[in-house]
Amino acid sequence: MRRFYFRLGDRLGHYVWGRRVVGHVLRHRRFYENFEAFFTALVLALLIKRFIVDAYQIPSPSMCDTLQEGDRIFVAKFIYWFCDIQVGDIVVFRTPDCIFTPDKPYYIKRVVALPNDHLAIQDHRIVLNGKVLDKPEFFTRNRYYEWLSNGKRFEPVTVPPGEIYVFGDNSGNSYDSRYWGGVPIKNVMGKAFFRYWPLNRVGLIRGVPPFKEFLSAPLENLAPVS
Repeated sequence: MRRFYFRLGDRLGHYVWGRRVVGHVLRHRRFYENFEAFFTALVLALLIKRFIVDAYQIPSPSMCDTLQEGDRIFVAKFIYWFCDIQVGDIVVFRTPDCIFTPDKPYYIKRVVALPNDHLAIQDHRIVLNGKVLDKPEFFTRNRYYEWLSNGKRFEPVTVPPGEIYVFGDNSGNSYDSRYWGGVPIKNVMGKAFFRYWPLNRVGLIRGVPPFKEFLSAPLENLAPVS
């Protein structure tokens, strides 16, 4: 950058107004150096927040006990550029149009089924494509309810193409795909992977598959999720 500034100053030196500008900058050099550092840091922070990692606060008890109300977490926004969504992932997503409200533009839930999967709940267990879901191991410990708070029963369903189904871990107190259906994959913003607050529970979020597919896949096989 210094070479660029020297060349720019040299060019401006051919003009009276340019020499005045260069003189002003030289007299206030410390200010402009600090401003450049601040501006660069701000741009990098915005790029990281937009494309790499963002922080969220859990607004409700729907993901208890995995995530408690008030927990603060990091979400990897880049990961699904390189690998597919997995059953068991905890994802942040823009709410589908059918349930969108300005005060709740984002939800966080756990993925329980992928496009074209057949999904059911039997004996408090998730049955996926005819088999009891047991991976990750979290699914063998958690309980799921097919009878909903509105008095209706969650009926077996085949997930539409291009969508995923998501449930809250606190199945008895979660407004999720059992009520309103699938989430378009394009709405998924990233994968929750780390809790940084409160301090007594800092660490990786339990019951979430690792980024093993991303870490182990040959580079030429990595492709964005469409």
